[in-house]
Amino acid sequence: MPTDTLNSTEASAMPDRGMPDRGLRSNGMRDLGPADMARFRQIERTFLEASAAAGYREVRTPTIEPLHLYTAAGTLSPQALDRVYSFLDWDGWSGERVVLRPDATVAVARWYGEQGGQQGAASEARVSYVQPVYRFAAEGNREVWQCGVELFGVSAPTADTELLLLAKDTLGAIGITDVTCDLAHAGLVRAAFAAAGLNATEQFEAYDRMLDGDASVTADLVATHPQGAAALRVLSEVDGTSVGYVANLRAAMLPVMPEAAGALDELEAAARALEVAGVPFRLRAGTARSFEYYSGLTFRFSAAGRDCVSGGRYDGLAETIGGVAAPGCGWAADILGLAAILGDGVLG
Repeated sequence: MPTDTLNSTEASAMPDRGMPDRGLRSNGMRDLGPADMARFRQIERTFLEASAAAGYREVRTPTIEPLHLYTAAGTLSPQALDRVYSFLDWDGWSGERVVLRPDATVAVARWYGEQGGQQGAASEARVSYVQPVYRFAAEGNREVWQCGVELFGVSAPTADTELLLLAKDTLGAIGITDVTCDLAHAGLVRAAFAAAGLNATEQFEAYDRMLDGDASVTADLVATHPQGAAALRVLSEVDGTSVGYVANLRAAMLPVMPEAAGALDELEAAARALEVAGVPFRLRAGTARSFEYYSGLTFRFSAAGRDCVSGGRYDGLAETIGGVAAPGCGWAADILGLAAILGDGVLG
């Protein structure tokens, strides 16, 4: 592409693309003034104190990561990869395709895998982080500051319960107490889609349509995969608010999807933990966009009509990207989104 600088006449003829709204900032970016930073630091400090008290130690990964980390099988989907900021990092006459970190979980799993590789075996690790991720968005923010935790080396349902309660306690410490939680299990979705004969691409597309609330997705799938009609219809009707509802799911799912038994056990354990903790919850077919690497329980905490924490289980992710085989799960929150829930929205 030409690299000549525009002269003043050419520049004045360029169309106005919203400059009065964002001044000289790049599109999708935000400034944080003193009051905004004070609230940011308060939430960050509370998060780090709460996670440290639970045994989580802070790490930080590079802003720039190799692209292949995110193209490895089982990490990000083609749709997600379309939104990354990718460029060639020159090194003399050669170069490597890299990205601005679009996902913190994959980066932290890479760090954990490398540590485990040095030790020669998988080990238990609890880590926390505060760092931004970068994803293209036609509207909204392209730099999202996240605080999150990852737990490696501990299997479900023990680790899932720990993370759910940590999320609830952390939000409470920040000042967000009136929360609800959506629960789902990637194993149920995968079992239903597999029973219907959907390939990997079809599964990603169908799952995204489900999360978008597309009421026609089940009918469309049944029409093209009639052999899986029973499994698909059961999945589309998952919507309960009690531990007892899992028994209804067992009765409906196991005759057509016997392989879903383990997923139902893990879902029941998570629901029971929230019930004991006094957190209202709803069982759903799905909660998490990163369907590609989630393998087990997924969850989303909400407050004041806004999502505030989301996460789930991703057994095998560290191994997929070249590290040791180990169970893993985690969650993350948008710090500025938490500030907005508290009523101290951040200026942009």
